[in-house]
Amino acid sequence: MRVLVCLFALWASPSVFAQALPELDLKATYAYNFAALTHWPPTARTSFNFCVFGDEGLAEAMRRLEGKTLHGRGVTVARLGALSAIRDCDLLYVGADEAPSLPRIVELLGDAPVLTVTDAPQPQPAAVVIVAEGSRLAFEVDVERCHRAGLKPGSALLGLARNLRRPAG
Repeated sequence: MRVLVCLFALWASPSVFAQALPELDLKATYAYNFAALTHWPPTARTSFNFCVFGDEGLAEAMRRLEGKTLHGRGVTVARLGALSAIRDCDLLYVGADEAPSLPRIVELLGDAPVLTVTDAPQPQPAAVVIVAEGSRLAFEVDVERCHRAGLKPGSALLGLARNLRRPAG
């Protein structure tokens, strides 16, 4: 519930929070809340792995999440230099500089339960795309991509999204 209140506060009054938190910290907080508000399949992993590909500044901001608990597992953060370990991620944040790699990343992940997030300009084949709207951040959720990964975005997450792409049918 506390996570939901935090996410709602970030969404409802972003100009206040944008002044208090640097953009990279906001993106890290958003990513944490995306993960918290998503239902994950059972796993044997003892840690919840946040991975960042292509954005050192964001990786540093996400390192502040280490030590927190998410879905009963301790949060770890890794900055990836290559795509070989992406299936070990629970949430994979792909920086704008690496956005051209997203189609290949999606192909490599297949139906692995990895939530892909990016802040690259639209359109992107990621489950969640963070977009700038003037002086605030918003996000879009590709429900179909989440379902293909075996993930179920919670109703609170979907309700706060600026735009949704739903499965056909």
